[in-house]
Amino acid sequence: MVRMAFLALVYVLLSVSPAWAQRGEQGLMWRDGDPFVFCRYGLDQTPKAWFPIPNYATTPPAITPGYCPFPMQVCPYPLSYLKGWSTTEIQAYFVYLRICPQAEESGPWDGPGDGTTVPHKH
Repeated sequence: MVRMAFLALVYVLLSVSPAWAQRGEQGLMWRDGDPFVFCRYGLDQTPKAWFPIPNYATTPPAITPGYCPFPMQVCPYPLSYLKGWSTTEIQAYFVYLRICPQAEESGPWDGPGDGTTVPHKH
């Protein structure tokens, strides 16, 4: 009985999250799983707690002013007046630290536009 309840819970958690269906390169759940676009532009949302800075492969993301300097939903005292990060921002930050350094170096986009619209907007 406990096993059935556990399996039912796992099924619900996996089926509710649209991110599971959109995983790309090495589990990348944002920007349609495109590591180039994700490492160059970060999350496709505003405002955001962090943003990539060149060289994307070797430099950790910068923290947006006004946000907690640590990937936390609630910033600890004495910095508790700063805005906390969303769960998505925290997850994406650690995925960035794992995936983007594998590029070893960052280069320009060699196609039309800036890379976020090829083959479709993402």
